[in-house]
Amino acid sequence: MPPYEQSTDNDLVDYITQGDIGAFEGLYDRYASKVLKRCFFICLNPEEARDLMQEIWIKVFLHIHGFKKQAAFSSWLYRLTTNHCLNYIKSKAHSEQLTANTPSLETTQEDTTSTVEVHHLLQKLSLEDRTILAMKFMGEYTYEEIATICEIGVSAAKMRVSRLIAQLREEANS
Repeated sequence: MPPYEQSTDNDLVDYITQGDIGAFEGLYDRYASKVLKRCFFICLNPEEARDLMQEIWIKVFLHIHGFKKQAAFSSWLYRLTTNHCLNYIKSKAHSEQLTANTPSLETTQEDTTSTVEVHHLLQKLSLEDRTILAMKFMGEYTYEEIATICEIGVSAAKMRVSRLIAQLREEANS
């Protein structure tokens, strides 16, 4: 059994801030795949998602002392991940306005797999909408947690998820 497996996230943060680098590996092992999935869900590019994940973990390491334990570590990490990815996409869109409107090879090639279809449907959603869906279905956040993170009401969070699912179904069937 790995030495940090039974430790809580807050315990690991405490160990890290006291200089125990091994505890950082414990957090990384616990959340790396989730961070990568969220990065991909937002940027929709596997190479960029891996690069973003590495940048995020560097940020986590450099700023872990700023985690105040007022919310769950996973919420803090998710917010940091989302903000980093959104900032990256905004800066990329700003610096590459001409290429941003050019369809990628992946979306222009004929491919009938459901992965490409889902990828194409997700590209049609706004970043905010993809983020909300990622929180609900990949991050398994409750509607209350989504509402808190997005700074909206619980009923608004439920309605947004419901409308997004309906929108995706409609797009898939058309």
